[in-house]
Amino acid sequence: MATIASPTLTLTPFTESGQQKVKIEVKYNVTFTANEVTLQTDGFKFQEVIQVLGVDAPSPVDQVLVNNILPTQDITIPGAGVAVSRTRTAKALRKDLQEDPTTGDADEIRCSIQIIPVAASAFTNTVSLAG
Repeated sequence: MATIASPTLTLTPFTESGQQKVKIEVKYNVTFTANEVTLQTDGFKFQEVIQVLGVDAPSPVDQVLVNNILPTQDITIPGAGVAVSRTRTAKALRKDLQEDPTTGDADEIRCSIQIIPVAASAFTNTVSLAG
């Protein structure tokens, strides 16, 4: 199983075209095993999925604040035991990261990082439906 180490989130507020925005930067290292190298050789893909979450205690479930802001990416494994350094960045509107309804209440943000094996995927033919 892949190991994720040193996950770090940086949020940098800025203004662009008169809109309040936030630069989201996620950094981490991922290391794969020899078994995963073999799976990649056999055609498996490994995909990185990152979600931006609002953290609000005492709720046990984090709220997904923005979907697909950091699109899923394939990761190529260079070899067993080799750490792959990953950095992903995106921009979000500040209002989209508002997870606390009260003005002036700080918004607690974190990101979920997942490395997911994808064994096979395919598309069907395209069919047109009138109307």
